Amino acid sequence: MIYQQFRDLVRDHERFTGFQMPLNLETYLVELLSERLERTDIIPHPSFAEKYLELYHRPTIYDLKDFADSSLFFCSLMPEYGQRRGLDMSYYASLGISVYYTAGDLTEDSRYTQLGNWFYHLQKFLNSCLRKKPLPQFVNLQ
Repeated sequence: MIYQQFRDLVRDHERFTGFQMPLNLETYLVELLSERLERTDIIPHPSFAEKYLELYHRPTIYDLKDFADSSLFFCSLMPEYGQRRGLDMSYYASLGISVYYTAGDLTEDSRYTQLGNWFYHLQKFLNSCLRKKPLPQFVNLQ
């Protein structure tokens, strides 16, 4: 039921903004939102930078996916947090993009590479969707 509500929310916002993404990314976002609904660990422990460095010592696809998803979720929902700490969201986004690319390389799953390529657009879309603000700079990238 929650999955369907998020699917409806994402599709309604796509129509509202005119932004279109590939179906596999739409599905991924809906799954991400559904999975993260009850999680309280938005920010990795001990920090994004330290977790990022740890990932490269013994990467597992689960850890890579979780970190990159956390970056996307964090950048989309909490852009003010990084700015208060003196870091631009592009810092956190670059970590997430890098890890999506690594996940794509390790799994040979092009979806992760696509998530890295679309990261900034998905970030803006999710931020706009959850805050109900139109973002006129969206472009159709298909």
